[in-house]
Amino acid sequence: MVTLDDVARGLAADIDPDDAEPEYLALYTAEAPPLDGIFAVLHERLNGHFRFMNTKMTMGRHFNAGDSRDLMDLIQQISDMRKSLKRAGVTFEVREDYRKLIEECKSFLVYSGGSPIPDSVERIEIERYEAVMFTSAPAPQRRSDAPPILTLVGEGSFALVHKYDDALYNETFAVKRAKANISERDLARFRAEFDLLRAIRFPYIVEAYDYDSNRNSFTMEYCDETLGEYIRKGNSTISWSTRKRVTLQFLYALNYLHVRGTLHRDISRNNILIKKYDMGAVLVKLSDFGLHKHRDSDFTRTETEMNGSIIDPLLESFKDFKHTNDIYAAGVIVSFIFTGKTRLGVADGAVGDIVNSATSLVESERFASISDMISAVEVLEAPAATSPEARV
Repeated sequence: MVTLDDVARGLAADIDPDDAEPEYLALYTAEAPPLDGIFAVLHERLNGHFRFMNTKMTMGRHFNAGDSRDLMDLIQQISDMRKSLKRAGVTFEVREDYRKLIEECKSFLVYSGGSPIPDSVERIEIERYEAVMFTSAPAPQRRSDAPPILTLVGEGSFALVHKYDDALYNETFAVKRAKANISERDLARFRAEFDLLRAIRFPYIVEAYDYDSNRNSFTMEYCDETLGEYIRKGNSTISWSTRKRVTLQFLYALNYLHVRGTLHRDISRNNILIKKYDMGAVLVKLSDFGLHKHRDSDFTRTETEMNGSIIDPLLESFKDFKHTNDIYAAGVIVSFIFTGKTRLGVADGAVGDIVNSATSLVESERFASISDMISAVEVLEAPAATSPEARV
């Protein structure tokens, strides 16, 4: 059987990880050597070609023959690496925007004579500050081919969510399956949700493992309950400091999405999940990305797709959804976490100031970004009336 070490040695023989520039290597600390250096080198080389292509778009839109061949070889190298890693049981993904760029380049690059850049190819946004290549854990494998016993745990407009216990891993997993009667457009959204989850790696966003095209379903991380259930059950006992940690974990997840150009557009108490651990420790997992929208996406949203989402009263048309609308929803969630109340206007003190700023009906008075909101929450201190026990 081919091991990851075998594959890594082979890749390092073709792509020297020591060639990685520090600024790119720093983006891949989540990957083990030598993959961190290999990914950094490939990322830098892609950016070099994309920068040159941007230049050529202003000079006749002709991509030089030598550069065309080099970029084609680089794309093939990335494809071969994906296949090699798959043999070792490791899934390799390229971030959605770069994956689309690569596919677009494959459609017009030629080996000789140079490549005319189609008018449909717009100026490329170069990514220098975030990773664009990732590995993720292989999909959970059961002991046998016998289907697992599924238990229904949730239902939305377009999908059902079941859970099953895996004896091999001694762990519970979730299976999200598209409903049989949904439209092709909604099925495309369902698949786009999986593609997004596979393309990102962040501790406060739910992880997806593999997609079953035959059943239109995907296996994903299982969480114990929704934020709504967690707060409702424990509102009288959850400490102030725990509420602050939960708030920050949620905001970190949303900020990560915004930084990478993705709007969630469906924030609710039911779409924020909680994983429970020993001694009361919890981990927030943002989920349900079926209505997410990347800045380059054509997907829009209609009034029929609300289903419990927090709606910004300033939002007149869903096709005009922007980051400040997510910020409004985040403000409602922050209020709920700290007060246990679903209505606004009950949070007071410094928490109330944050909520009021996020949900202001004057858009210019809202936080400019989720990052600014995080900064405000990070400096919060427990009210003086809070007992010492509640501070732990």
